[in-house]
Amino acid sequence: MPLTARLRSVLSDARERAGGGDAAASSGPGEDGGSTEEPSSGLFECPACGTVYVADEKSTCSSCDEPVEEVSATLSRE
Repeated sequence: MPLTARLRSVLSDARERAGGGDAAASSGPGEDGGSTEEPSSGLFECPACGTVYVADEKSTCSSCDEPVEEVSATLSRE
């Protein structure tokens, strides 16, 4: 599965667990007078096993103990 598809899946699951669902996706930041501040969590990927994490800080993979790399939170369309 391509990285962008996996990230979309992870972010979508996180939104659903937070109670955002589709309602959060329909109104973007700033549209309701809210803050346009960037989210504080980051995206990290383990190059060894491909596990993706959403966390404030992450240095090693929980699955294989290899160092993880921070990846861009911006998803481009393929």
